[in-house]
Amino acid sequence: MKRIIQLVLCGSLMIGATSCKKYLEIVPKGQKIPQKFEDYKPMMESKFVHTFDYSNQTIVANEFYLPLSQQIAVNLTTINYNWQEDKSRVDQINDDGGYNDAYRGIFAYNVLVNNVPEATTGSAADKARLVAQARVGRSMLYFYLITSYAKMYDPATSASDPGVVLNLTTDPEGKPQQLSVKSIYDFVLNDMNAAMPDLPKTAENVLYANKGTGFAFLSRVHLFMKNYKQAEAFADSALSYNSNLFDYVKYYNDNKAVIDKPTISINTPKFEFTNPENYIFHYGSQYMQVQGMYISSLRHADSSAYDKGDARFLVNFMTRSMGVGLETIWYYRRMDNVNAGGIRTPEMYYIKAECLARAGRYSEAMTYINTVRRKRILPELYADATASTLEEAMRLIRREKLSEYRGTGLPYLDIRRFNNDPLFRTTITKTEGDKTYSIKPESLLWIMPFSVKALAYNSSLQQNSK
Repeated sequence: MKRIIQLVLCGSLMIGATSCKKYLEIVPKGQKIPQKFEDYKPMMESKFVHTFDYSNQTIVANEFYLPLSQQIAVNLTTINYNWQEDKSRVDQINDDGGYNDAYRGIFAYNVLVNNVPEATTGSAADKARLVAQARVGRSMLYFYLITSYAKMYDPATSASDPGVVLNLTTDPEGKPQQLSVKSIYDFVLNDMNAAMPDLPKTAENVLYANKGTGFAFLSRVHLFMKNYKQAEAFADSALSYNSNLFDYVKYYNDNKAVIDKPTISINTPKFEFTNPENYIFHYGSQYMQVQGMYISSLRHADSSAYDKGDARFLVNFMTRSMGVGLETIWYYRRMDNVNAGGIRTPEMYYIKAECLARAGRYSEAMTYINTVRRKRILPELYADATASTLEEAMRLIRREKLSEYRGTGLPYLDIRRFNNDPLFRTTITKTEGDKTYSIKPESLLWIMPFSVKALAYNSSLQQNSK
């Protein structure tokens, strides 16, 4: 397995060909990949194939707060956070861990898709299942890349809008071509259509896709393509496989003695990896893999973004002074795994609600939102959310979604998606200290730029941002 992981490390499009060539010369040709079916399983469970790094994306979206004392320097973080259009991000990005991790994962999935069928052991059904699960993982990573490093999908322009590099081989020295946004979406849908028949109803664990995972991911993809009827139908299918919701209210009450203490660090039971909401679990950045969202922060006024009695806020945040004469912030205090790149059931409830609202069925949309909220807000402070217009419904859906997914990158993706919607695109304005900043829907800051190394290594790569 050690040799396999080393080969996967060579799979990133960012790693120089020389180091990979030396490795491949050392390892005999017949030993570069596993031979037995059971030898492929550890690759499927490796963190290499389950890493979705939304660190820079969450900063652009201001999902968490950057204290004023940390906004002084000019670096990638402050450029992203305060939307400094006059600064070059490309000059700040010699290398990009999120981009690298995605292509490492894709390379590993390519190994699985291309070689598992020829394994010397394992039944035909077992092989087909693992290949299907690898296709789902690969498609999710390409969706991560195309929604972070390129323009949003637009039927009118996506065929000509430059997207990302598509690599389907296991050649670590290859330099595949950058395709259009439409071509990447087409690939994702085709790969998912190929995977769906062989996905199991129940998977080994949350690192493996099942039928529910496939339907949930297809719902997300069609939502971003503005295919709302298809997105709703796939959300229904996903919820028919898993509609479980974690009881945050019970979790708060069970751990109330610890949670109610005014401390900036608490030791409560971890639950996110075993969360019954999980369709599939994917980690966030390397940093998040170690400590989750621990020590992330909110500005003090942002507590109003949560309903009173919201257990998500009560459990996870506590006030902290930044020092004498400095501001007081809300500090994220619970350490846990974070399913930042995977899919959980609340997202399907929110997609269902949005599709209903877009069809003018506002009351039904709120039913799905309130189903989640009842598991999040203390009953003595709970009241149903109601809406009678599309604008009201969307405001409540987006508010609830931010409360649920803050820090995972999903709010960033939603802002980008709504920036691509004439009904809801808007300029965002904020104040930091005595300065005011704005970002327009069409700003290139919403698109992550390719790093210096990525551009140098693959001459076909056209920069999509700045």
